[in-house]
Amino acid sequence: MAAPAQALSAPRPLQFLEPYRRITSTGAFIPEIDGLRFLAIFSVYIYHLAGDVLRHSQPGYAQSLNSSWLLHVAQISNVGVPVFFVISGFILSLPFAEAYRGLRKPVSIKKYFLRRLTRLEPPYILCLLLFFGLKIVAGKGTAASLLPNLFASIFYVHNAAFGRPSDIDFVAWSLEVEVQFYILAPVLASVFAIAKARLRRLVLIALVLLTTGMSLFAFAHPPLGLSLLAYAQYFLAGFLFAEFYLSLAGRFRTRRLWDFVSVAAWCALLALLVRGGTIVDWTAPWLILVLFIAVFQGAAVRRFFTNAWITTIGGMCYTIYLLHNYAIASLGTITERLSPALPFSARLLVQFLVISPLVLLVSAAYFRFIERPCMRSDWFRRLKAGPFVKTVLYDASVRP
Repeated sequence: MAAPAQALSAPRPLQFLEPYRRITSTGAFIPEIDGLRFLAIFSVYIYHLAGDVLRHSQPGYAQSLNSSWLLHVAQISNVGVPVFFVISGFILSLPFAEAYRGLRKPVSIKKYFLRRLTRLEPPYILCLLLFFGLKIVAGKGTAASLLPNLFASIFYVHNAAFGRPSDIDFVAWSLEVEVQFYILAPVLASVFAIAKARLRRLVLIALVLLTTGMSLFAFAHPPLGLSLLAYAQYFLAGFLFAEFYLSLAGRFRTRRLWDFVSVAAWCALLALLVRGGTIVDWTAPWLILVLFIAVFQGAAVRRFFTNAWITTIGGMCYTIYLLHNYAIASLGTITERLSPALPFSARLLVQFLVISPLVLLVSAAYFRFIERPCMRSDWFRRLKAGPFVKTVLYDASVRP
């Protein structure tokens, strides 16, 4: 009888990863999307890690690296943020698109906003309070001076109120943009009510182009550059991907050709980002869209992005995003002493090898005990119903 039981159990690595995998409200799980989340958080992480290496360098060090291809790639790897925006556009628009096609019940707007509130706010607010306290302890400000920044960050208005990213957690600037999109998404998703597929797709393409032009205006006026006006084209590219996803109805055919397309699109995107200019604004949403399609259609690419370790780390991206910058800055003051005289590439590699396991360990703990319980739509009811550890922190019966 032991053999059948063993055959029914998950492979050992998956059992180990189970407490660190996302819980979805519907039970639906698209591993490719969590793989793309991994890509986004990894690129943002490298961007901030390289920035921390430069901060711990002598004046003029960055200028001496003008010919370093690695520095150029690291400095443009914040493209992970637009990738997150495309993912958000896809994930939030998909239920509305399915409802308009009669594939599911209409989306309850009340439940839609309540889900955003109960799922995202507890981990976010707890992080802000933690960093608020750490800043005071470290002498980076007083409680009185930082309170306005704290409240502005909690209510997602720091970008608008202060004209700069959050003084409490810098990376929260993009979360403010995300919240602006969350509010407008139900209205924007009405585009899927257009019955004729060709017209619907033409409207979506036109909206991406229109909002790209709008972003150029927004970036020319700095306060607007930290708002949805500057990034709406990426969310709408996610709408286009939802259109593509539903058009295939899950019937994806993996082909080697898409692996080559993925490599070509990545090379083009990185080259354009290094080059800079408005051509990046006009092409980046489309290249990212191609990369998304390749993840679902490419044989080798899909295999990589659906790997259990990749999807698990990708599923923890929200926690990693909230914590990683502080962790890098705190640990970097110590670990940079290990390799101050080495070339930039070696310094970055040493920091990556030393800091990454620590960041992942801290993030995994925060995810398991703070964020993951909030993924249960009824976590607040469960909290009232019984002991916290038993009802909230971990439920082995839950599957992502």
